[in-house]
Amino acid sequence: MHPYLLQGLPLGPILVRRFAERIPDYQLDHCFEEDRFTTREVVAHLADWEKLFRARMELALATPGASITVYEEGERAEAERYCDRDLCDQLNLFEVERAKTIDFLSGLSGDQLRCPYLHPFFGVMVVEDQANMLLGHDLYHVEQLSAYLDAASELCG
Repeated sequence: MHPYLLQGLPLGPILVRRFAERIPDYQLDHCFEEDRFTTREVVAHLADWEKLFRARMELALATPGASITVYEEGERAEAERYCDRDLCDQLNLFEVERAKTIDFLSGLSGDQLRCPYLHPFFGVMVVEDQANMLLGHDLYHVEQLSAYLDAASELCG
């Protein structure tokens, strides 16, 4: 495993908190971009999907080559009522779940990191692929929150 992975993974929840807490409360449910999550929903999504991503890696270890379940983000957001979740609770949950993921990954051997699973859209992936995708997923949503913070500032200013 690349050493930057374990150094970078704790930063996602820190950056998400930093941006989300700077968006005014009255704008947490404002959709700044069409067909994207609100700030509240972004944070709930990250907390929720952290568990899903870790479960994929755990499945690969338990049943190498198993096919994973994929979810449509918007449908899951509605089903799980992201819009009703408390922002602070979800920020804390994201930190807790990420810590569990880091603990999980820290204990894996090189062979375990190479355990495969089948993603219906991406094909065969290994545990390490999913671990690396966490950083990209974080960055995608950090950029979104950064843009929301800019937009919120413009609305206020």
